[in-house]
Amino acid sequence: MKPYLLFLSGLMCASGLSLFASGIDATATYTDSQISPGDFQYDLTLNNTGTTTIGTFWFSWVITPSGANGFLPDTPTDVVDPTGWTDVLTNGGAAIQFKTSSDLLASGDSLSGFEFDSTMTPAQLQMDFTGTGVGDGDPIATSFVYAGAPLAGPSDQFVVTPATAATPEPATTLIVAVGFGLIVLTSSSMRKLKKSLES
Repeated sequence: MKPYLLFLSGLMCASGLSLFASGIDATATYTDSQISPGDFQYDLTLNNTGTTTIGTFWFSWVITPSGANGFLPDTPTDVVDPTGWTDVLTNGGAAIQFKTSSDLLASGDSLSGFEFDSTMTPAQLQMDFTGTGVGDGDPIATSFVYAGAPLAGPSDQFVVTPATAATPEPATTLIVAVGFGLIVLTSSSMRKLKKSLES
C-alpha cells in the first residue's frame, strides 16, 4: 500500500473514534446580577454540543468512583426551571439537579431559563472547592449532564463558565487592521503631497 494511502487510512481511523463515543457533550455559561445587597441571581444557559439528547443537568456537583459531592457554599433560593424541567436541591443544598423526562435538550440546541438566587458572590463561583470529601480542588461550577435520567446512561463532566462577549473572527481583526493601516498610509501620503505642493 502506498504511504499516502496509509496516512489517509490512519486519519480516517483516528477521526472515526468519535463515532463510537457516548455522544454526550455539553457546555454551559452563566450571567450574574446583584438583586439586593449580598444577594445575587445566576442565569444559566446549557448547550448540547454532543450527538445525543440531554435530560439531566446537575450543577455544582461531581461524581467519582469513590462518591459524589456538591460544591455550593450557600444553599440556593428561588430556583427557576425552563419549561418542562424540574429541580431538586441535592447534597444538603450544595448542588442543583435539573431534569426532564419530556423536553429533552436535542443535539445542537441551547436552553436558558435555569436560574437561582444565592448569597454566593460571582467571585466565589469562579473559585475551586476546598471543602471535605470528593472533588476537593475542583471548580465550584463543575457540573454533569446525563442523556436521560440522572445517574443512568452516558454522562459528561464540564465546568460552567461566565458568559463573555463574542470575540471577533481573526479574519475580521486582520481586515480591520489592514484598513487602519491603509488609512494611516493614505493620510501620511496626503500630508507629504500637500507639503510638496506648498513648497
